[in-house]
Order: sequence, then C-alpha cells, then structure tokens
Amino acid sequence: MKRYALIAAAALALAAPAAVMADEFRLTAVADYFGGVEPTAGYESLRSRIFLRPWFSGAVPGTELRWQLSANLWVQPIAGPEGVSGYAVEPADILDEAWLYLPMGAFDLSLGQKPVAYGFADVFGPLNVVNAANRVPLSLDEPFDSRLPSPLAQLQFYPDFDSTVELVYIPFMRPDRERLGDVLLSGLGDTVRWRRDAFILDNPHSLFLRYSRYGERVDFQLLYGWYADQTPDFIRPAALNATPGGEYDIETVYAKRHIFGGAYAFKLGSGTFSQDLAFKLTGDLDGSDPGERNSELTVNTQYLANLPFGVLSQFSLVYAHFINHGKHELMPGDDTASLDYFAQAVQGFHTQPLQNIAFIVAHFERQFMRERLKAELNVGFFFSPELYLAPRLSYQLNDNWSAAGGADINLGDPPDAALRRNPNDDNFYLRLVFRH
Repeated sequence: MKRYALIAAAALALAAPAAVMADEFRLTAVADYFGGVEPTAGYESLRSRIFLRPWFSGAVPGTELRWQLSANLWVQPIAGPEGVSGYAVEPADILDEAWLYLPMGAFDLSLGQKPVAYGFADVFGPLNVVNAANRVPLSLDEPFDSRLPSPLAQLQFYPDFDSTVELVYIPFMRPDRERLGDVLLSGLGDTVRWRRDAFILDNPHSLFLRYSRYGERVDFQLLYGWYADQTPDFIRPAALNATPGGEYDIETVYAKRHIFGGAYAFKLGSGTFSQDLAFKLTGDLDGSDPGERNSELTVNTQYLANLPFGVLSQFSLVYAHFINHGKHELMPGDDTASLDYFAQAVQGFHTQPLQNIAFIVAHFERQFMRERLKAELNVGFFFSPELYLAPRLSYQLNDNWSAAGGADINLGDPPDAALRRNPNDDNFYLRLVFRH
C-alpha cells in the first residue's frame, strides 16, 4: 500500500501544476492481458496491466520558452514472470519526458529528460545508443514501455536551411531494463548479481555530436559519441575453475564506449532506401577480456516500399562483425572449459555469439474498412531462434478508442543461455487503448 500511495502522490505532484499551466493535454490509457502459449509448457497467465501516460505541453507567457511533461503510471494485477517489472511502476520510471525548449535564432536549446534518436533505421538501429531500452518486453515492438530517456542538454545549430549540427551532453545515462533476479551460471557455480540502479552514477558524462543534412536527392547524418553504454559488462571472477558451491559473485559494470557512424537515405524506385553504419569501439579491442563486450562494426540496410494490393512493406537486413571475437585469454587458476563457458554466456548476452551474424526483419501492413482495420505481420529470421512471427490486428472503434490483439511466436529452440536477456517464450495479447 505504501508503494501505491507513493505512485499516486507522484502522479498528483506531476499533474497538478502541469494541468494549470498547459496549453495542450493528451492522455493515453491502456489495458492489456498477455498469456503464454508455449506448447511444451502449457498455458500461463503472463501479465495484465493498466497503463496511463498523461502528456502536457505549454509555453511560458511573454517568452519563447516552451515545455513538455509526460509520465508513465501503471499497475499490474497479474504481475509478469521473472524478467518483467513487478506489480507497479518503479518510482524512477514514472517520469517519461520533462524538458524545456528555447529557440535562439540560429540555435535551439533543450534541457531536461527527452528521447533522442539517431540514424534512419526503424528496427535494430546501430546508431540509436542515446536512450536506454527495455530489454525484457513481452512483445519486441512494445509501444508503451520501451524507451527510457536520460536527462540531457541538447544544443542545435542551423548553419543553413538544409543542415543541422547537434551537441548532446548527458550527465548520467540510464541503464537498460534487464532481468530482475540473480542468475546462477551452472557451468561455473557462480552467481551474476544484477544492478538495479536508476542511473549510471559511477561513469558519468556522455557526449554526442551529429551533423545532419537533408537534401532533395539524399539525406545523411554523421555521428560521434563517447558514452556510458547502457548494456552492462561482467567483472571476471578471480579464477574460472568451476569450483562447486558458488564461490564468486559476478558483478555487472557499465563501461565507456566510442561510436563512429553515419546514415543516408534516398528514394529508390517507388520506395525509400537507407543504411545506418556504426563502429563501436570498446575497451576490449583485442578480445582478451571474456566479460566485456567486443568492438563491433554493424550495418543496417533498410528498404520501405508499397507492394501490390495496397500492402506497405519494410525490409531490414542487419549485419555485424565482432572484432577479435573469441580471443579471450587464460589467467592463473583458470580452467579452459570454464573460461569458454563464461565467455560464451557473456557473448550470448551481448548478442555476439559468432564472429559474424546477420538477420532479416520484415514488416507488412494493410488497412481495410476505410482505414479502421489494420492487419500487420512482423517476420524475423535470426541466428536463434530461427524464425520469429508477430501477427497484429487492430481496429479503430471511434476517435478515441481502439482494440488490438497479436502474438509473438518463435519457431525453433531459443538459445540455451543462462544469461538470456528475455526469458519469455511464445505469447499472445489482447489490448484496449484510449487516446485523447
């Protein structure tokens, strides 16, 4: 009850002054239910949730200063399984966006907590490293609880009508939302202790510099970033000798990365072609540390086109090369089999199980009944599981209400990894949405 009271008090504290000052108000309310449909495990209730997102915006009288404020509020009568948030929203997750915007001629300044997206890719964008993400969603395209913006200062300069130079400073990044419980690595007898910090306080100060140009024939971006990665590394135990009894705790740590990248997009035939390219430089360029993420080169190629019969399609091909993959070294006291097991678990967690990986994601959608009914299908071909299917169906009941349903189906065995980031298998959902 104390927790629910805290959430209610936080909601009132956010809403009361904003409602008085706001020029515009919006509300998104969602009620949904997820059920498990794994054939070998039988039926299971995974989660029910009531979700609210109030949204306010306005201007300070007599100035050009504008502001925006939104919040995430939810309760879960049926709480999710291990890896999904508990019965109610964490206090640190209540604040969604809260920022001020001041135009100053050729400059714009934004201060506060807001999402920032880089590149042109809509799925698995390698340049999208600014905002933390929910890594344990029940659906991969979770629309309401997928982003975790960090507090920042954003300065944008417009040297001409087509170009933008942008500098973003983030004092403290937010970590990705990971699994809740500690994980025993059975091949070592050691336990991974997850951190539950709301912000990465021990590795502050992240910087991003982007140049964008939007032309008649081609749009492009160039990006450099030096930042605290929201995905953790793992501190290697003193010795990897698989001694029974769980001698060591394996702790997580957030390290600094460099990212060098670019993106471009142009019209191709009846559609739009784009590529995002990124090189992420980690502290493990030589591949010697089995607990740290490898440096990587990633290319996302995307094509958006209209198909016959009114079908809108989007195809994404993602290729990644991991530099010096599998070059981890033995230390005194290490056992070779235990070292390989630990490295395999960590690389699987970082989605770096092989030297090279590639996967394809396709999206199809078609509208019917004067655009009130929309059918969608997401298809992914991965290294594991082999095939991912996500059919969706939504219907606009009236101007404010809509109903939706869908499923997430994996064909092929999931990876046999103790550190698997999302432990959930096949599921379906039913959802009712109110927007005002």
